[in-house]
Amino acid sequence: MFLFLWQNRTVFPELLYSWIDSYNRIIATFDDKIKKYMLLHQYFIRDGDVLEVKDFQPNTGIEIYEVIRVKDGVPLFMEDHLKRFYHSAWICHLEIPVKGREILSMLKLLIERNGEKEGNIRFSYCFRPKGVFHAYFIPHYYPGREMIETGVFCGLLQAERNNPNAKTVQTGLREIADKMIREQGLFEAILINQKGEITEGSRSNLFFLKNGIFMTSPAEDVLPGITRQKVLEIISVTGMEVVIKGISIQELAGADGAFLTGTSPKVLPIRKIGDYPFSVGLPEINQLVKDYDDLIGKYIKNNR
Repeated sequence: MFLFLWQNRTVFPELLYSWIDSYNRIIATFDDKIKKYMLLHQYFIRDGDVLEVKDFQPNTGIEIYEVIRVKDGVPLFMEDHLKRFYHSAWICHLEIPVKGREILSMLKLLIERNGEKEGNIRFSYCFRPKGVFHAYFIPHYYPGREMIETGVFCGLLQAERNNPNAKTVQTGLREIADKMIREQGLFEAILINQKGEITEGSRSNLFFLKNGIFMTSPAEDVLPGITRQKVLEIISVTGMEVVIKGISIQELAGADGAFLTGTSPKVLPIRKIGDYPFSVGLPEINQLVKDYDDLIGKYIKNNR
């Protein structure tokens, strides 16, 4: 069914994206509170205690969070997520009192108690009115081989993150982007800042390829994604060239290819952004897809 809808996405866009909209699909049978906060499975963690999801109480204050992918029971690139977690708090002039080793232990406990070795975990620390640590599985959608081979459709959205380097909850931007994605049948909304530059996706980072050279926005203008960081490391190690610069809308017309990076999509080619089409199946991007998968495999092997 999915392959049929994807091959006929221009005819049935609404059907396709209702199919892949995992948030609505997976949590449709949950009660109102669990549905709103997207908890999956039976248990979540609160300050080290394992509790049933029906007892979840949402955070209401300033919240720093991370979403980490779990594969074969291993939280991927845990060290990098923890580094960004604490850095986000530092940017907001806050300090998280929970140690990294404690967080890792709690995530392992969450995985064990739920009996789930694949998925996405959201962990967070809320500072007000009372400091509290939460960790729980959330809905995810992992693009399959078909989407990697054919590329995805994205739209342009005039918006930017407030304090983009800090991973904090920004409900307004998320709601606007989700509405656009849902109504236009898109995979992602690509943000345009006040300078008219393409920066990142609403929940992903963004790269372009032109004449064999990769381009991406400066770190100070985007949320520094973990997958983005790993892709930049792969590009450096393999000797390919990358230019880090502001990218204007006008430059989209001259780019050969484009792709998203993120926790769930990993490295995902783009077929079209707004009215700008891109080639899919370019060897440089295909190699990055393979190299990133290989990097995940090595990390799992070294961290079981």
